[in-house]
Amino acid sequence: MKIKITLALLMLVTVLNAQNAKLENALLKNLATLRESKTTEEVQTATNGFERIADAEKTDWLSQYYAGYSNIFVGMRQEDNAKKDEYYDRALTYINKADELSPDNSEVYVIKSWVLGMKIGVDPMNRGRELGPQSGMLISKAVELNPENPRAYYMRGQSAMYTPEQFGGGKAIAVKDLETALEKYKVFKPSSPAMPSWGEKQAQDALEKCKKM
Repeated sequence: MKIKITLALLMLVTVLNAQNAKLENALLKNLATLRESKTTEEVQTATNGFERIADAEKTDWLSQYYAGYSNIFVGMRQEDNAKKDEYYDRALTYINKADELSPDNSEVYVIKSWVLGMKIGVDPMNRGRELGPQSGMLISKAVELNPENPRAYYMRGQSAMYTPEQFGGGKAIAVKDLETALEKYKVFKPSSPAMPSWGEKQAQDALEKCKKM
């Protein structure tokens, strides 16, 4: 009996490992497509792929995360504000699912803060007062949850660049956070190839831009 149970467990582990490898390969394939995309259509193709994975893997937070992540990029490429909002709201739907599946996840808080910031950009006058504090609390929580997450400092620094000093932002704070982000990127290693690792070049570009302000 013990031998049969052991064999059954080994078979289960083998199957689960194969499923995990298949999922990771699918995510990595779409990430490569997204990184190499030059047109809106190519970004949309990668996003469609992530959404198919997320819809099939409803209990996997990382699949939901990337479906939200890629929708942000599609939204950024839209000229019409209504279309931007449509994609940002779609991104939030997936990100909220990731948050439900993986509570208190620094990476999820970073991207949720980011998409709220993008929504503010669509209509700053009407949305800044409500969404600004929400975005700020999320990114502060992301730093608290994982002080070694470089994306948390990058996103906080990026936000500070466009926030007046009287509201807690400004060049000095932005430069400090962006420099911290770059230091964290030097030693950061994702726990697996498909885990979030983006942002280093963007942080470097933001720091250079901030210093010229």
